[in-house]
Amino acid sequence: MKQNETGFQSYEEALAFLYKAIDYEKLISYQYNASTFSLDRMVKMLEYAGNPHKSFPSIHITGTKGKGSTAIMMSTILEHAGLTTGLFTSPHLVDLKERIQINRQHITENDFTSNLNEFRPYIQHLRETEPSASPTFFEILTAVAMLYFKKEHVEMAVLEVGLGGRLDSTNVVIPHVSIITNVGFDHTAILGNTLSSIAYEKAGIIKQGVPVVSAVEDSDALSVIEKTCKGKDARLYLLGRDIWIEEVQGIHENKSVVYRHNHRTILDFGLRNADLSLNPQVRNPKSKIPNPKSERGLMCTIKTWRHTYPEIFLPLIGAHQAKNCALVLGALEIMREQGTISIDDETIRNALAQVHCPARVEVIGKNPLIILDYAHTVDSMRFLRMSLLENFKFHKLILILGFAQDKDLDNILKEIVTVGDSIIVTRSKNPRAAPPEDLSQRIEKLCGKQAEITDNTQDAVTAAKRMASKEDLICITGSAYVAGEAMQALSMSIAKQNSSATN
Repeated sequence: MKQNETGFQSYEEALAFLYKAIDYEKLISYQYNASTFSLDRMVKMLEYAGNPHKSFPSIHITGTKGKGSTAIMMSTILEHAGLTTGLFTSPHLVDLKERIQINRQHITENDFTSNLNEFRPYIQHLRETEPSASPTFFEILTAVAMLYFKKEHVEMAVLEVGLGGRLDSTNVVIPHVSIITNVGFDHTAILGNTLSSIAYEKAGIIKQGVPVVSAVEDSDALSVIEKTCKGKDARLYLLGRDIWIEEVQGIHENKSVVYRHNHRTILDFGLRNADLSLNPQVRNPKSKIPNPKSERGLMCTIKTWRHTYPEIFLPLIGAHQAKNCALVLGALEIMREQGTISIDDETIRNALAQVHCPARVEVIGKNPLIILDYAHTVDSMRFLRMSLLENFKFHKLILILGFAQDKDLDNILKEIVTVGDSIIVTRSKNPRAAPPEDLSQRIEKLCGKQAEITDNTQDAVTAAKRMASKEDLICITGSAYVAGEAMQALSMSIAKQNSSATN
């Protein structure tokens, strides 16, 4: 193979090379099979680079919802434990470099460029001689992350699956533990239209003898997971059987709210003692946990098969985050038993108190309150609706909605549009974005409300700010692309205001 001696002259040139690859994230329709999603391409590309993925231990995470938050929680704890921790996640909100991190620091432009440059001769050769065998956008990103983690001597890598699991490019590792957060309906045209078929794809990350932690509840999906674990001799640890969420308390607006046993949010978690209130003033005096009276978040008590973690503070909104935290603690227990890691409870508590999950019910503005969340499934939109109603006081709720057109739009919209006082529909720059006119028609049919139509996210943000008072809440949701573009639009608006004030 002919080597290119010059390499990339800039980060921009490297990005241009990357974006020439097939990007299934932006294709409207495609066939999900071994010809389009193939581990063979990934295996060969990594072999070319000396199999960097075999040089570091890893934790592998999949699921329909919550895998990103789970990955961030896990990587934050490992970093606080003193481990050089790699994190590979997707999608990004604003900057591609968000996807590849070490100790929560994004890969630099120089590091990205140099690592991609090592694969350039291999990729270019395939593009010129065998285009069908050329790696995809996500496969190249995964390979760059693997090589970067090897060069930087990461001591643990946390890898989030991009799509499904079985044929995902991350599924080349043999992790210390696998996490399957849940199984719900998303990408049904790709992964299947039954929970058992989707579970089959998620279960594809299960490896021989590697323990699995999961929050899967649906009986059909769970049966698939259990069968796969049995066939792989992989012990399965389940939320509600081996790990329990004993108490969850929401902390907001200088008040504490206990999620009651008869509340749907709690029922989904299978709490053992949900009616008991956890006094936020009763905390370990040695703990560095922020005072929950001045923080929004959750106070949780979580129990594993060998240990109880009382009064864990999570600076995250939404009781569903307790489920993700429980899976993380279960995985940590497994690795403790393996002797893979050594970490004390106080380190875990302090790390979780500092977790930051961008665009997960994230407050990014005040007066009016502006909430960013990239809920894009039925379940995630339901959790978002609950989180808004339970954790915030507002006069009027203004929704900015934008989705990919391959989503279960009617059922997703049903979960949120009824609580919106004003609705603005928009579209991201992603080619897969649903036309706002279509969203508007669906909303009117579902609930009789008239949505304002905008052509782009920036116009949607401008319209929302125009109609909002200081007592209102603006919630921007539907996709990571819309969330990222809204974040950029709001940053530009703030910068413009600051500039005007200075002048």
